[in-house]
Amino acid sequence: MAEDIRKKGITIENSYKFLDAYDDIAGEKVVPEHLMPSIDNKIRTEMDYYNKLSVEEVKYDKGSSDHMYIQREKEKIGRGLIKLKDQEMKWKNGLVTFKEELGGMNPGTKNEDLHAKAAVYGAQQRAIHISDDYKMSFLLDEVEVSAERSKAIENFENTGEWNESEGEIVSLDDVGSRPIIQEPYVTKTFVFDLAEKSKNDKDSGKEFDEKWTYNSSLNNFDKAGPKGTIGAAFADLSADGQTKSFAEMYDEGMNAEYYINPDTGEALPAGLEWMQDPANSKVLAKLLAKYITNVMKDIHGPTINEKTGQVKKSQSQLAQDLIKKYSK
Repeated sequence: MAEDIRKKGITIENSYKFLDAYDDIAGEKVVPEHLMPSIDNKIRTEMDYYNKLSVEEVKYDKGSSDHMYIQREKEKIGRGLIKLKDQEMKWKNGLVTFKEELGGMNPGTKNEDLHAKAAVYGAQQRAIHISDDYKMSFLLDEVEVSAERSKAIENFENTGEWNESEGEIVSLDDVGSRPIIQEPYVTKTFVFDLAEKSKNDKDSGKEFDEKWTYNSSLNNFDKAGPKGTIGAAFADLSADGQTKSFAEMYDEGMNAEYYINPDTGEALPAGLEWMQDPANSKVLAKLLAKYITNVMKDIHGPTINEKTGQVKKSQSQLAQDLIKKYSK
């Protein structure tokens, strides 16, 4: 496991070197060097078939079924080569997007998603296969290549099949959707403004509105969406470069209330992997809203009665006093 992580780390580092050297503008005009052998081979194979069809075509009357079949096959090849060019452009556009994503990448990004994108867009794949429908897929594999594994790699290039226990096949059409979580700048601004409001409310003698603060925080995460919520959990929301993220504090140990699923009442999984799953973003948003509310409550502090100079008790504190009084 540790060795696998180390090797994938090397793949990611090497991809960064490729990305740093790649000229996006120049790259628009040429076929990327590492894609060229696979693309050229596919074009050569298709053109060989096209030429054979052209030789056969003249043998049949134009109205015959054989002639029409050959015409359809030639048209299919023409459309296929256009699709192949589209795949090339999809890779180039994906590379530009990935480089932009790296500029704002957040620790909430799953390592497997970063590794897949880095290998595909950073030219660190082991092999490439172009299917009969002109779609590209990439073999991501850090295992040392033996003679037997070399045959498996060659088989993948020819057929797209991979039956080895290690290694991952990633299609170009799918890799672009793998999320690179971004720094949650909108949420950071929201938290800053909320802190300012809490301070101003304290200074003006207003009581802390816990329900409004919680709902406002929850609404912020609803707008941010799953990826924005994950980013917030793994970010320093104070933006001072010193405050730990919610995820860091969660991993080190927080109050018990943060380890209970607010929807089911069940214990949440240990570790941080569940936070990185967009499917859990609604639960994560509620925990973050609770955490932000508690922080704002601390910033607000107790409310002072201007007439008496005494600390005004909140409704919950008054309720607790009554419970104590009448439970004796």
